[in-house]
Amino acid sequence: MPNKSFLIRLLITIGISLPLCAQDYIWPTDASRLLSSSFAESRGGRFHAGIDIKTQGITGFPIVAIRDGHVSRISISPFGYGRGLYFTLDTGEIVVYGHLDRFNDEIQAWVKSEQKRRGSYDVQLYPSSSRFVYQQGDTLGYTGDSGVGYPHLHFEMRDPNSNPINPLAKGYTVEDNVSPHISKVLLQPMDALSAVNDDFEPQTFWTRSVGLHSYVIDRPIKVFGRIGFGVSAFDQMDGVSNKFGTYRNELYIDDKLVFAAQYDKFSYAVNNHFKLDRNYRQMAWGKGYFYNLFVDFANKLPFYEGRSTFTGVIDFLNSGPVFNPGTPAAPIVEIPQSVQSVNGLSHRFEIVVRDYWGNASRVRGTLVTDGSYLLLREEKDSILDTIYKASTFAGGFELQSDSLEKNFELYSTFFDHYVRLKIVSRHPLRDQPVVSGWLCSGKKYNLPLLRKSSHSFVGAWPLSSCDIGPLPLTIIAVTESGDSLKQNEWLDFTTVQRGRTVEVFSADSLCRLAFGSNSLFKGIFVRIDTLTPPSNGYDVVGKLYRINPADVPLNKGASLSLTFPAGDSLPSRLGIYMKSGKRMRHVGGRISHAERTITAHVSGLGSFALVRDVKPPVIMALSPADQSRTTNRLPRLRAVFKDGLSGIAGEKYRQLLLDGEKVIAEYDPEKLTLIYTPDDSLSRGEHTLELFVGDRAGNTVTRTHTFYID
Repeated sequence: MPNKSFLIRLLITIGISLPLCAQDYIWPTDASRLLSSSFAESRGGRFHAGIDIKTQGITGFPIVAIRDGHVSRISISPFGYGRGLYFTLDTGEIVVYGHLDRFNDEIQAWVKSEQKRRGSYDVQLYPSSSRFVYQQGDTLGYTGDSGVGYPHLHFEMRDPNSNPINPLAKGYTVEDNVSPHISKVLLQPMDALSAVNDDFEPQTFWTRSVGLHSYVIDRPIKVFGRIGFGVSAFDQMDGVSNKFGTYRNELYIDDKLVFAAQYDKFSYAVNNHFKLDRNYRQMAWGKGYFYNLFVDFANKLPFYEGRSTFTGVIDFLNSGPVFNPGTPAAPIVEIPQSVQSVNGLSHRFEIVVRDYWGNASRVRGTLVTDGSYLLLREEKDSILDTIYKASTFAGGFELQSDSLEKNFELYSTFFDHYVRLKIVSRHPLRDQPVVSGWLCSGKKYNLPLLRKSSHSFVGAWPLSSCDIGPLPLTIIAVTESGDSLKQNEWLDFTTVQRGRTVEVFSADSLCRLAFGSNSLFKGIFVRIDTLTPPSNGYDVVGKLYRINPADVPLNKGASLSLTFPAGDSLPSRLGIYMKSGKRMRHVGGRISHAERTITAHVSGLGSFALVRDVKPPVIMALSPADQSRTTNRLPRLRAVFKDGLSGIAGEKYRQLLLDGEKVIAEYDPEKLTLIYTPDDSLSRGEHTLELFVGDRAGNTVTRTHTFYID
């Protein structure tokens, strides 16, 4: 049965009158009733706070007051919403119209006067509630493409406390008879004794369509322990090719609803928790966007029917004691006790994805519980005894150890509660190796391993919440020929717990990462590798520092400091850059000559280096052209420029001066253009046009033109 909200929307669609029905809020523009984006979609690590309405690729359609109200805020910036107008309704709700081309004449004149008075194009204005009062249907401005993006109208609604809400909940209708598309399903182990298809890393499964709005996963999936689910899906609508976010996602296990998320409303205070609602690790690995079908640790979003931490994580445990120091400590939906002890037991799962209008698609699959991995731990002592007894060395057990040539390659992948270890042997082995070490609790631990091939094995070493690292490990094994092998390994990392103030240094002490009390959503295991920077045309000073985990989201970020060499000839032109593919992207740079450091705030981890930028921006065009003549007394002043490295700095460093006076010019960062048209006719005769541009490294360039009005 559809839920109550779906029934209400159905009644609205067929015209039955209800409170807050369609006639209470009119559509904000006559440009179209087609959308290009939906509420709560991805916007670079945050949620899209409204809907985007198509304007046919052009500008200039009127935007109107959807109810009676007043203008409460006007925001103008080259970035974000560009020209944004905030309109407070008689209900106390707030409407935001973004990317406008201009405001109505009354508002436009006041805005220009304020920009001139403040000497700035970028302004935040808060008119009194009585200054700009309008009735439902009055024109407030015109659609455009200011800020970031193509021509469209960003239409956002907020409750009286300024929390974004889905505008479609106000009775608006759009043509949508298309069900969502489900492409992949994600299953991920949540701790060190959980596995999917005999491995400890997240597994993704492509869906296969088996009919209208119905998909399946063809093969049964082996699971054990605590498993978190995810789904990669998108919605579509009639008449457009855009891909939209979904509205409601549900997870069923054996026909029982165990998780549901519905995207109706959120608070800007937790907008960055988007990185917990979607699977950040899959995004960081370049595997696309997955909706998490569980409530991740520290997630404070209101979308979920069960809001306890780890709601939606399913516990497929065998009976008996389970050594599980990496277990998420939270309520978890459990498979009934009566069936937990049965290996090979089959369970059904179903994921249902809905759009706002109730169009639904579903994917079904089969899970098979497999607890054989847990038995490996109990067999470890006997395996160890076998290895010792199998030794061919006379006079007692001896091991080949610490030789120049390694007998094993060890690969590590860190997750939230454990590290996945892959051991690859250079020699055929009689049995699986034994990996042993000490837990932070002080207990000796022998790691259970699963065989992946004749030479490779995987296991998951638990990392509890105490401060642990580095981790010493010993690998021992017996070859098929009877030789005994031993190798010592060392996993170097620093545990940083959520809520603590911690500094982590690289091995050469030239890279310092400082965490504050609000830096993290969850504890992380930090590793800093010192690398030789690539020779790709950048003037890199010092080393490249690869800082992990790059696949775990940060809350408020961290402070990164890199030390430049003593006697550096031009430290003022240095900045911290983050490696992105083959490019280096400027992050920031605050210099301390006393400490010889450049410091920047980083919102996520990755690979960083100091890069010097000594090249000023390039001016590609300035018009009117030098020594040109025109009869137009309101000439359009235009400058085109770009910077290839650190990027153009703020408004102070992008200025047009007409006859020596700064003008309030509009900057379009996507078109690399600065534009100004005089409000009053210029006098006939000679005029000077000067452009001043600077980048974030402090490099500047100036060009002056002289033109004449006949």
